[in-house]
Amino acid sequence: MKKAVTSLGLIVALSPVASVFAQDDSNFYLGGRFGVSTLEDACEFGSCDDKEIAGGLILGYDWENGFAIESTYDYLGRFGTAFNNGPTSGNGDLTALTLAPKFNVGVTDTTDLYGKIGAAWWNWNSGSGDADDIALLTAVGVDHRATDAVNVRLEYQYIPDMDDSYFTADNHLITAGVTFHFGRYSEPEPVVVEEVVVVEEVVEEAKKYVFSEADEVELFAFGKSSLSDGAAQHLNPMLKRLQDFEESTAIIIGHTDSVGSEAFNQKLSEERAQTVANYFIDNGIAAERLTVTGEGETNPIASNDTEDGRAKNRRVEIESPEFVYEE
Repeated sequence: MKKAVTSLGLIVALSPVASVFAQDDSNFYLGGRFGVSTLEDACEFGSCDDKEIAGGLILGYDWENGFAIESTYDYLGRFGTAFNNGPTSGNGDLTALTLAPKFNVGVTDTTDLYGKIGAAWWNWNSGSGDADDIALLTAVGVDHRATDAVNVRLEYQYIPDMDDSYFTADNHLITAGVTFHFGRYSEPEPVVVEEVVVVEEVVEEAKKYVFSEADEVELFAFGKSSLSDGAAQHLNPMLKRLQDFEESTAIIIGHTDSVGSEAFNQKLSEERAQTVANYFIDNGIAAERLTVTGEGETNPIASNDTEDGRAKNRRVEIESPEFVYEE
């Protein structure tokens, strides 16, 4: 019983050491366990106490993927014995140092079933003499991750055929234990930040430009469809609108006066409207954003009987409808 108390003291004393030891490698763990130890076949005659309180230390390294290496040091109890080929009777302390691989099978995200098979160096110490040897160790258990730093477990351990000199016995050990994993932390849940984008819709009003010779705007030479040298300064405001806003479009309509044949005037109005459109296209505006048409002499805005009226009718109208864009 004194050694069980000593083991408890060692566990308490070593817990801070485990914290420092494991900080750099979360795979290491250290802990302790207590339970009931049963010794069988230690009395060949008479009757002996075969159950004692046991306790021990656990040290392990978890390689993950269901595999760990584990060592324990256990005080298995003070038992009475009676052997025919040794001292007739006596009390002694039984200890064991074990080393075994630990195989884990997950049953939930936090709970594993495990098994161990390895070696146990056991020692029987009594006033009548000592005995020690190496024996097979087997164990099964349940290991549960209670917190980031702490696991709890329940284990059954069996060491059969402890046989040296006159001492021969089997040991069964059932324990509850706790292990400390101070460098282990859960992966934080990802924080999903939804970005709220505030989009403001802006309405751009319609624009209309009318270029007629009555306003002394000479886009074209008389009777020609090619642009004059000064045409760019008149067309550039509409060009800038088209360049600045990809949502914008333009309708270009050519008109003439009634001088000349109707067919000539129709063709001239179409060519003039297309010339303006080509100017926009040459400056980066997609053709599908432009609607081009000619109305010849069919849509006068003034009388063709006067020079002033005919000047007003010789015109190009460019209209850009209203549109909405996001700012």
